[in-house]
Amino acid sequence: MSIRAVVILTVVSLAILPSRAGNPFAPNVPRVCIDDGCMRGSWMRSVHGERYEAFIGVPFAKPPIGALRFANPVPNDPWTEKELDASGRIPRAPCLQQNLFLPQRGVEGKEDCLYLNVYRPFLSNKTEGKQNSTAPLATLVYIHGGGFFAGYNSPLVAGAEKLMDHPVILVTITYRLAAFGFLSTGDEAASGNFGLKDQRLALRWVQRNIAAFGGDPRLVTIMGHSAGGASVHLHLMHLGNEGIFQRAVSLSGNALAPWSAPRTNPEQLARQQAELLGVKEAHQMTTSELVEALRSIDAERFVDSYKGFTNGSRYPAIVYGPVVESSTVKDAFLTATPKELWSRGEHLSVPWLTGVVPNDGFVFSAPMLKDTDCTKELFAQQQALLLNLLGGAKQPEAFPMLMEHFFNHQSTVGQCFTKEHVGILTKVFNEGLFVYPLMLSVRQHANHTRSNAPIYLYKFNYKGPHSYSSLLAPDNDPPQDFGIVHCDDLIYIFRAPILFPDFSRNSPDAKVTKKMTKLLVDFARTGVAPRLPEGEMSYSDFPQALELTNSNIEDDPIVQKYTNINNEDMYTFWTRFYSY
Repeated sequence: MSIRAVVILTVVSLAILPSRAGNPFAPNVPRVCIDDGCMRGSWMRSVHGERYEAFIGVPFAKPPIGALRFANPVPNDPWTEKELDASGRIPRAPCLQQNLFLPQRGVEGKEDCLYLNVYRPFLSNKTEGKQNSTAPLATLVYIHGGGFFAGYNSPLVAGAEKLMDHPVILVTITYRLAAFGFLSTGDEAASGNFGLKDQRLALRWVQRNIAAFGGDPRLVTIMGHSAGGASVHLHLMHLGNEGIFQRAVSLSGNALAPWSAPRTNPEQLARQQAELLGVKEAHQMTTSELVEALRSIDAERFVDSYKGFTNGSRYPAIVYGPVVESSTVKDAFLTATPKELWSRGEHLSVPWLTGVVPNDGFVFSAPMLKDTDCTKELFAQQQALLLNLLGGAKQPEAFPMLMEHFFNHQSTVGQCFTKEHVGILTKVFNEGLFVYPLMLSVRQHANHTRSNAPIYLYKFNYKGPHSYSSLLAPDNDPPQDFGIVHCDDLIYIFRAPILFPDFSRNSPDAKVTKKMTKLLVDFARTGVAPRLPEGEMSYSDFPQALELTNSNIEDDPIVQKYTNINNEDMYTFWTRFYSY
């Protein structure tokens, strides 16, 4: 659900970054050789003007087209060029998608999209073509969000400039989205989870090759936001990942959230998809015949059909996502539900840093701001959206429970949710889709003492001048403050030049960026986040969250303190809500 999903990404040459990218044809451009071949990158500049090396558009898998559509990713062959152009001069397209958060957008991207970007600080004592003579660096591998149906790893929205002021390597990866990444027939014809398997293959690529970039393969941290954060959580539950990463960071995303829950009848969804595409007798075909028919469909027409799942509603629908695969499937990623695996303690023993912002739920309540004319049909759509997102669509008790608990029966059947209800709806989505899943995962983790890896919690509560609410609610008139919303923490981690202006050097927000990025890099290096002053807590206790909030002191604009995000009343209500 990342607002990365709502970014309007124009495929633009990196030449639009005039002072940050170097000439790819210069003789002294960065060069690295791996088993696949040699590549040349480009020079870029960090926020504080430090030079760093960028290798953009490096293939890690064969193009997932033709027979490889709806199939596990296959490692790429060595490239045929004498030297791969990884300068970013000709940018790679994002994975094929349609951004349903912005229905006016058309289809964008390509199927041939499995490329990654590597950024590393410049070390002056490095010898060309050889590993750095200094100590190997820790590596952050970033998995973008986007509800499993959209998102980008482009330096235009996930720029490395802020992290490159620290001694760390950054890798940003892509993965197949929506049907291309998650369609499943429930059997070996198309087992599903291809997007997660793309991520896994990229992590294996990092494990094999990061030493050539000066990285330490024993110091790899996976970090994701929103659906990317849920993906990180899922990677913790894939025991086949043992050894390929050593720390994990989930920003505003959890695999126990309803929007990340495995689809209950993926075969039926695949046949419905085929019907939307005009495949004749889709419900009579064998699964193998069905997959072959779907492989023959034009890719862009495929994506354009997604709007058929919304039944005319203007609201985005998260149709595709993880599925449970049969244990007989070769190299299966998920063979039980995340709730089952996590509750049984079947996950890697890896330090995990995870947290939220105060109003993550705004990503789902924002569409309500567009509703002006109340009708019975609109209210039915709003109820369906609410219950589908919360995972309570089949529970007759669900809607009355929500109305009683959050609205005190203020709204009755026949009325609509309006702009005045956005704050309450944000609270509903925030609790049910972000905070409660986090609380549940922490409590269940504490029940399995055999896991000696800690969970560290954070709450990003710093309010700056820019917010992703300007993208989610662009027609906010009269202006309304929606607080710190989903993705606002990303503003202080990545540079996004097509979205927000750069912070002035030494401004309060630049100082917040330095503190936030240092927190992440220190965790990547050590596997430890700041703890309570009195020392380590028992794993049987719910850990305190490190809260980053405004200090109102210009020279030190952000203060770190500890807060308790464990709310018993909230936990009791949502446990009851999800028990039906």
